[in-house]
Amino acid sequence: MPGPVFRATDDGGVTLRPRQAEDHEFVRDVTNRPEVRRLMRNTTPKNAQAVEDEFEEYADNDDGAGFCICAPDEPVGHIGVWNIDHVNGTAWMGAWIDPDHHGEGYAPRGTALAIDWAFEELDLHRLNTGVYEPNRPSQRVMEKLGFVREGVQRESIYIEGAYYDTYHYGLLRHEWDGYQG
Repeated sequence: MPGPVFRATDDGGVTLRPRQAEDHEFVRDVTNRPEVRRLMRNTTPKNAQAVEDEFEEYADNDDGAGFCICAPDEPVGHIGVWNIDHVNGTAWMGAWIDPDHHGEGYAPRGTALAIDWAFEELDLHRLNTGVYEPNRPSQRVMEKLGFVREGVQRESIYIEGAYYDTYHYGLLRHEWDGYQG
């Protein structure tokens, strides 16, 4: 079971927990799966040491945080908030869910917990994210949560022999009403 509960849905069905060293195996196994890494653009295999090195670099950085999305005690995904800019009140965020748990509502519920944290506790004004064109489920999650597609970076990513657009989304604090799903 990963770390202590940081945030939880009212029913306790989804929790965010700080990512711990004990989560490395889960992260390594899921992010090496072809259906996950192709949309994360992890083009090289990640062994345990690579995952640990990334974790240590991330943990030592004051401009972000990484969480396991859990259901409730089993990790089912990961969400990160990074490039936190307290002067301008902005940050970037992104998430992935283990394909074995796609369609179970963990992406919107876990992302909503991270949004609440960013707006309530970090006092941010704006959150940004980018979604690659072939990742239609992530586009639906962002739009369901109120993110607005603000721009398109045309043919910016190369995936399995073709160039795809990247869609840029933004969410302002005053637009966030919480997750209604």
